Amino acid sequence: MHLLANMYGLLFVGIFLEPRLGKIRFAMVYLITGILASIASLWWHAATVSVGASGAIFGLYGAFLALLLMKVFPKDFSKVFLGSTLIFVGFNLVMGFTGSIDNAAHLGGLVSGFVIGLILSPGSKFRTESPKFPL
Repeated sequence: MHLLANMYGLLFVGIFLEPRLGKIRFAMVYLITGILASIASLWWHAATVSVGASGAIFGLYGAFLALLLMKVFPKDFSKVFLGSTLIFVGFNLVMGFTGSIDNAAHLGGLVSGFVIGLILSPGSKFRTESPKFPL
């Protein structure tokens, strides 16, 4: 179930975020937040081995939330997707308390992605481009 949620989450955020960031920035956000999420996991659970892409996916969601809040996307789009993204993130964090899911990695990815999204948003060229996402 967790793997399916990860695949769905990556597909959903990728459809909207990758056209705005570009392939290179999208991949860099994924990789950097994945590494930072792993560091958060190691810090929180020093004696536990944790594997997965959830931290990096949460990093993309953090960047997506930052771009939504910084008005990089159109206003109507941001209204709809801000709520649904917060529900998706909240639901997955709550589910992380029920089993062997590493919420430290999730939170590490989410926070690092949000900070990176804030850094990327002001004055970026993709902010002024016409929307390239499907609607």
